[in-house]
Amino acid sequence: MRDIGSQPAAGVRSMKVRDRALEIIRERISRGDPLYDFTGLASRPKVDAASDELRTYLSEALILPEIRELCREHFDAPEYEVLVAPRTTAAVIATILALEPRSVLHVLPEDGEAHPCVEEGCRLAGAEYEEVEESEIPDLDGFDLVVVTGCDVRWNVVSEDTLREVASAEAVTLLDDASGDRVRRLHGQKPGPRYGFDLVVTSCDKLMDGPRAGVLIGRDDLVEGVRRVCEGYGWTVDGPTLAAVKRAFEEFELSSLEARLKELERVYERLKDELDVERTGAGLVFHGVEREVEIGLGLLRRYGIMTITALGYERVDRTLRFNLLTEDAERFGYDRFVEVVKGELS
Repeated sequence: MRDIGSQPAAGVRSMKVRDRALEIIRERISRGDPLYDFTGLASRPKVDAASDELRTYLSEALILPEIRELCREHFDAPEYEVLVAPRTTAAVIATILALEPRSVLHVLPEDGEAHPCVEEGCRLAGAEYEEVEESEIPDLDGFDLVVVTGCDVRWNVVSEDTLREVASAEAVTLLDDASGDRVRRLHGQKPGPRYGFDLVVTSCDKLMDGPRAGVLIGRDDLVEGVRRVCEGYGWTVDGPTLAAVKRAFEEFELSSLEARLKELERVYERLKDELDVERTGAGLVFHGVEREVEIGLGLLRRYGIMTITALGYERVDRTLRFNLLTEDAERFGYDRFVEVVKGELS
């Protein structure tokens, strides 16, 4: 079990890197230079609603019921309840606080990297935390809550065998499907509730044109407990956010991602013999790269390429990686991307 602690020095360095990246973004915008999202996070949320629908309380009465039905259809879970949280991380932490588990198991895809929110939630709840890759799953009977990461920060995808095994556990089960809801489906998997998970959470800004909000869907009694925690901490969303979530689910089409997945394969084939590159579920990860942060900032400055390497928050994995399923990756041009990466990394 890993020690849970803070790293203030690393945090300061992360803030400085991110501040510099944001400064570069401002400079490019002021010159009218384009920017391209290769993070999979910088979506284009759309708000389309009458002014009264965007008001506090009115939006909950008018828009939330529509979101509930859209999500039930999207996840193929007609009996489940739905909650919209300001962030997926907020929904995950609120779930842990609501359940008050004594012990939590966090299962990652093979070679996966964990988002720190599960560990942080356990620290806040005073729960024991254990993190394993899917090939190392212990006896699940010893845990009160089992969390599975459907697709990690490098877009490694968990196996269906793991999803079935965990979903059948006696413990409460949560599928953290932030981007996995889209990425897993691209690779032939089903919506999380179809495997039997008690709770599933996804991000509306990851490979969807929604706001940076999280949607939690699951058993009524569990969602109600999470809702109470979110309301107690003020982790609620406003009318424009609800309207943007609604539009994101209305307009989502997997077919556009399927076309880009074919381009990802083509780009990988052109780079694999020249660079130490790994193809994952949604993009490319480059290994053995020195000065990753400097390269990430350089790509942003010269080409407008936005990466997690340059823009990530504290404790983020800064391995140089590119999500090639975004609309911006297509707009940048896949052939151009190959030439830029060769020029920067060769």
